[in-house]
Amino acid sequence: MANLPTATAEPGLLDLTNTPTLPWWKDQGLRKLIFWQTCILAAQITVGYDEVIVGSFQALQPWQDAMGNPSAENLGLITCMVFIGGFFGALLAAAPADRYGRRFALQIGSFLGVVGSVMQAASPNRNVFVGGRAVLGVGLSFTTTAGPNLLTELAHPRLRGKMASMLRESCHTRLLIFNVLWYLGSIIASWLTFGTGHLSSNWSWRIPSIVQTAFPFLLMIATIFIPESPRWLCSRGRQIEAKDFLIKYHANGNESDPVIDLEMHEIATALNPEEQSKMYTWSNLLKSKANRRRLGICLSVSVLTLCNGQGVISYYFSPILDSVGITNTTQQTGINGGLAIWNLICSVTGAFLADKIGRRKLWLISFIGMIFANVPLTITSAMYANHGSQAAAYGTVVFLFLYNAAFNIACNPLLYCYTPEILPYSIRSKGLALQVLSSQVMLTVNQYVNPIALERIGYYYFIFYLGMLLLGLALIYFTFPETKGYSLEELGMLFDDGFDVRPSILHGKDVENTSYMAQDDVRKDNVKIIDS
Repeated sequence: MANLPTATAEPGLLDLTNTPTLPWWKDQGLRKLIFWQTCILAAQITVGYDEVIVGSFQALQPWQDAMGNPSAENLGLITCMVFIGGFFGALLAAAPADRYGRRFALQIGSFLGVVGSVMQAASPNRNVFVGGRAVLGVGLSFTTTAGPNLLTELAHPRLRGKMASMLRESCHTRLLIFNVLWYLGSIIASWLTFGTGHLSSNWSWRIPSIVQTAFPFLLMIATIFIPESPRWLCSRGRQIEAKDFLIKYHANGNESDPVIDLEMHEIATALNPEEQSKMYTWSNLLKSKANRRRLGICLSVSVLTLCNGQGVISYYFSPILDSVGITNTTQQTGINGGLAIWNLICSVTGAFLADKIGRRKLWLISFIGMIFANVPLTITSAMYANHGSQAAAYGTVVFLFLYNAAFNIACNPLLYCYTPEILPYSIRSKGLALQVLSSQVMLTVNQYVNPIALERIGYYYFIFYLGMLLLGLALIYFTFPETKGYSLEELGMLFDDGFDVRPSILHGKDVENTSYMAQDDVRKDNVKIIDS
């Protein structure tokens, strides 16, 4: 066995009965911290809004006329242009996030989000509309790369997993008011287009496009005041500022709180000179077995959350309803609005479970659920296509809702929670940027192919996704470790080449009450995890 990495005999972060000892709403430092984190969560409102608004526009005849009644190929181009822009944005986002700070990258992303939304709202023709979506895509990649990093690195150790999951829908049991932030965008888009769908002019789609500018604009203003990541500050030699942040927000002003020195120690250990020298090197992602495994998981997450059939439902909901005989605009936009609320409920449920049953189990439950929804969805779609059964049409709608339920219980809360947890600071921005990059590639391919496939082969397309779901289930079972119950620095130890990790531990067994920080060949067992 390789030599274990050495560490001091100090307790881990999760061993300490640290502040806050009061409920979060009675702790001034935590109240402020959660407020700033909530502002970061607002970055995802634009993503949720955009995901639904394009599908809703397809049910509006004025939009169809303004876009030149696009064919399936052109409809795919309009939809996927935001991902093409996102591809280039992902290539650019990691460097400024590492060199100039997470806040700076958020500012760039939110500014581009405003520009793209304005172009989309004011577009006189399809070309400008498509261009606006490309600019918006670049901005979304910046906010998606920097947002999870800053959110995770600002969070108190007790709230790290909870706050990171909040990026898409929030999961802290005592922060229910914040639970609408990702799906709030989709709900607003769904019901706003339901209301404007009764207009017979271009304002039916311009009004929702104008509203879209509000979210990145508010984030752009908020980033002026949001604190910078203490880990990034330490990486730039600004330890005093980092410690001041920890005192103010993690210890409620108590300079003698032991969590401060321990957090500073673990951050400093993670940011050793060797790691610093590799900070801006992309090749660092491949230089060790541990990093290659991390990278493989990041890429798997991006592929598995996109190649499971749910994206077809989200972006091409109207054509799917058309295919089963539900063609009325009011019916389509109403069902779409109901689906957005359903998605929120299911996502919040999944986020509640993220710190209860663990990430790995949640992944498995989600993919098993989608498999069981995919089969009857394909059958009812075939029954309507071959026999015109109205009961089958309504059954299809039911299984579409169940499909989304299974997807949202894990793929939303874990998409930007799971990967930042397994990536060490030195490659966190680059790893997440690469995940976003691969996501944009998959989204571009999927969203261009999806409308064509739906038009040409109809319900047979869901059989392809059944195969992808089975493949995803196998990948999760054999390669995804459990990350529940570790600090960020302890997770680095878990993946380290020299650390002897038993397969049962990697597969999420026997991990709930155990911390595997290495200490001179000794593991620490029975660490108590403080419930927030």
